[in-house]
Amino acid sequence: MVDPIAVTAALLRAQLPEVPLREGATLMARVASRGESHAVIVIAGIPVTAQVPPEIQAGATLKLKVQDVTPERVMLQIEPQQPAQPPTVAGAAAPMELRSRLEVEEPPARRRGADGEPADVVALAFTSPALGRLDLRLELRGEKLLAEVTTPAGRPHAVASGGAERLRATLEAVGLDATVKVLPRHTPLDLYA
Repeated sequence: MVDPIAVTAALLRAQLPEVPLREGATLMARVASRGESHAVIVIAGIPVTAQVPPEIQAGATLKLKVQDVTPERVMLQIEPQQPAQPPTVAGAAAPMELRSRLEVEEPPARRRGADGEPADVVALAFTSPALGRLDLRLELRGEKLLAEVTTPAGRPHAVASGGAERLRATLEAVGLDATVKVLPRHTPLDLYA
């Protein structure tokens, strides 16, 4: 039996207000990155820090069942995955998947910043059918967190800009001095075409 995953209840409720947090509810998560004692898991497209069992690797997709909810913690039990069923009609084309995807672009690492101070840095790429690719770079220096979100121009940039204050407030609610920057992705101009 796999050890349960522990997530801070207030953080999970603040970041995912529409996700049910009652015993017996199930949800899917992906392990975006692993540290020595914590991992970043992505639930409903939102990265959340969690304590996970050591055998769970980055990149794993998990089916989680809410085991216990207290004011301090939400305990999530990892449910066994059912093997994928092969298509029933021979030669039938597989349906096109319109799913969100999260990739680790720059694994978590401790670096020295320009000022010589140590900083923990991770870079993620979140791709969704509705918004395209959003790049997220997190830099943690003690209690100070810089979150930079780079988006395509237009609607994705407007959506990310509109959510920046909510993200900053959520991070500050868990004790971090947060700064959130939303930057437009600059597409190179090919003048030879």
